[in-house]
Amino acid sequence: MDLKKKNSDTIEHFKTELKKLRSGRVTAQALDHVKVDMMGAMKPLKSCGQISCHDRQILIVLYDPSMTQAVAKAIEDSSSYAQVIMEKGQVRVNFSPPSKETRQETLKLASKKAEEAKVTIRQHRKEMNDLLKKQKSTSEITEDMQKKGEKKAQEMTDQAIKEIDAALAEKEKELQEV
Repeated sequence: MDLKKKNSDTIEHFKTELKKLRSGRVTAQALDHVKVDMMGAMKPLKSCGQISCHDRQILIVLYDPSMTQAVAKAIEDSSSYAQVIMEKGQVRVNFSPPSKETRQETLKLASKKAEEAKVTIRQHRKEMNDLLKKQKSTSEITEDMQKKGEKKAQEMTDQAIKEIDAALAEKEKELQEV
């Protein structure tokens, strides 16, 4: 069992989930989840054009100007708080600042997702400890090896939880910016 890989995957998933949550800051990653219907295939928005960010606005300069309508529709369908403006060969997306209530709800959701990630990390530690106990009972490893393994698993768990807490703190800071 590769505890480091499992923890790393859990942390990356958590960070990806945090990026999806709306905050006061607008980044090009705010639209990473948007998929556009390009000739019958759903493609990521970033494959449709060059994306840049200015203040509370994202500008998408399309590689194919005929895709303007499809890109605008995909963004409108994915975001209730974005105003989409179509221009020749480009799409502008304006974001209104989130209300205090919205920021508080987002913070609650971020905290909930952090706790879920921590629970998953702890489950990985338990699986590792169970594996070590099983190996000890079948005499594959010694008691000292088991204790060392459990200590290492605990250290890896502590480190992963620190990373989750740091990512959550960054999101909280981001949510306070208006």
